[in-house]
Amino acid sequence: MNQHPAFLKAFTEFDEKKTYRLITLNRSGEWIAWLLVLTLGVLDAVLLSLVGTISLVALIVTILFVFAAFASSFSNWLERNTKITVSEGDLVYQTPLRRLQLMWGEIDSLRLTRRGAGWYVMVVGDQGVFTFQTPTSIKGSFGREAKTGLESGEQLAALIAGQANLLEPELEGDVWVCRRKRSEQSQ
Repeated sequence: MNQHPAFLKAFTEFDEKKTYRLITLNRSGEWIAWLLVLTLGVLDAVLLSLVGTISLVALIVTILFVFAAFASSFSNWLERNTKITVSEGDLVYQTPLRRLQLMWGEIDSLRLTRRGAGWYVMVVGDQGVFTFQTPTSIKGSFGREAKTGLESGEQLAALIAGQANLLEPELEGDVWVCRRKRSEQSQ
């Protein structure tokens, strides 16, 4: 069953200016990817010096690992530099590739979908849309657990709903939607 996002009423405090950031994962995966690229590069160099040529398979595997390492580094860079800043008059979502500023009155709706132990939140405004995940845990191999999502994401969702004067959430399919009053939308 789709659980009601009760946290939307749990937070009523408003910090005049606060910045929310993503919980960044351990970068060990990125370092392992680059270590594998280095190892494959050394093995390719040894193969080239011993045999005088590198097999196509070895070259393709090395190139694929280089792309994977770059993708991992790029993803980590984006996560470390993504932030949402709230102030008395507006909300700013910023990544290295995109910046979206929404005045509180420009936010039309908040859409919340249950995702694991957390919530996937979509903020819909006149100027655009952005999304974030509330904090959740991912369980990996050997009992390891990693936290992911936006720090204080539930507090931010509640703040957005309150500051934008959105109505109580209504269930539409499997999505909880907080909308602006109809009369305010037409103005």
